[in-house]
Amino acid sequence: MSHILIVLLVAGFIFRKPLGRLLARQFPDRAKRQQVLGTIIVAFLLVIAVRLFALFW
Repeated sequence: MSHILIVLLVAGFIFRKPLGRLLARQFPDRAKRQQVLGTIIVAFLLVIAVRLFALFW
């Protein structure tokens, strides 16, 4: 599972400009776009935290 997250992060980094343009078109409001990005980042962090918690349980 963790290798899937790494692949997604690398793909997101490589394609960040097209993804940024796609998000800008989908959410023209800057505050809403930042809220969506923040939600995605928090979701990734929660998944990583839960996996670490399960690993050390």
